[in-house]
Amino acid sequence: MFFQNMKKKFLMLMFIFSTLLFLQILDVSNVFAAKEIHQYVSNVENAQVGMSLWQIIRSGGVVMLVLGLMSVGAGALIIFCFINFKVEKLVPRALTEKLIEDLEIGQEDAVKNTCKGQESIIGNVILSGLTKKKKGPVAARESMETCARKEIGFLWQTISYLADIASIAPLVGLLGTVIGMIQAFNVIAFQSGVVKPMLLAGGVSKAMVTTAGGLVVAIPVMLFYSYFRGRLQEITNHIEVYSTDAIKIIEESCDVKI
Repeated sequence: MFFQNMKKKFLMLMFIFSTLLFLQILDVSNVFAAKEIHQYVSNVENAQVGMSLWQIIRSGGVVMLVLGLMSVGAGALIIFCFINFKVEKLVPRALTEKLIEDLEIGQEDAVKNTCKGQESIIGNVILSGLTKKKKGPVAARESMETCARKEIGFLWQTISYLADIASIAPLVGLLGTVIGMIQAFNVIAFQSGVVKPMLLAGGVSKAMVTTAGGLVVAIPVMLFYSYFRGRLQEITNHIEVYSTDAIKIIEESCDVKI
C-alpha cells in the first residue's frame, strides 16, 4: 500500500510539473512577444495581446509538426502502458498460484486448458514447458526460459520507444533552432541598408519555439519512461520468481530424466 500511494503521488507530481512547465513556456512567450511587437506596430492593443498558442506553434514551421506527431505517439504509448503494464494484469497472483498448485498435484490437462483460456505471461511460459515436456526436462526448461525472455523483452522494448522519443525530441528541436538561425542570418546577409528587427522575427521565433517544443515533449516523456521502467522491473521480478517455480515442478515431473 505504501508503494502504491507513492506511485500515485509521483504520477500526480509528473502531471502537475508537465502542466506548469507548458503553461510557463506559453506565458513567457506571450509576454516577450507583446513587448517586442509593441515597438514596431501601431496597434497597441494587438501588441499587448501577444501571440496565441496556435501562432506560436505555426511559427515553428515543419519542425513543430514533427514534434507534434512525436507527442501524439508518446501520449498513445503512455496510455497503452498505463492500461496494460500492471502486475495484476500481466502476472495475476490468484491465477498464477492456482496454476502452480495444479502443476504440483499433476493436473496438467487442467493447467493447459486454463493457460489457453486465460491470457497471461506465466500461462504462456507454463504452456510452452508442458508442450515440450515429452522431449525431456532440458527441452522443457529451454522452451520456458525462451518464452519468458520473449515476453519480458516485448515489455521492455515497448517502453524503450518512450526513451527514444525523449532522446530524439530535443535534437529535432535543435534542428529547428539551427534552421531558424540560418534564416535569420540570411536576412542579415541579403538585406541592404539597415536591417529591420521585424525581418529577423520569423527566423529567431522558429529558433526559440522549436527548442522549447522539443523540451516540452522530451521532459514529461522521460519522466513517464522512468516510472514505467520501475513498474516493469517489478513485473519482471514476479515473472522470474513464478517461472522458476514452474520450471522446477515441470522438470521434476518429466518422464525423461537427465
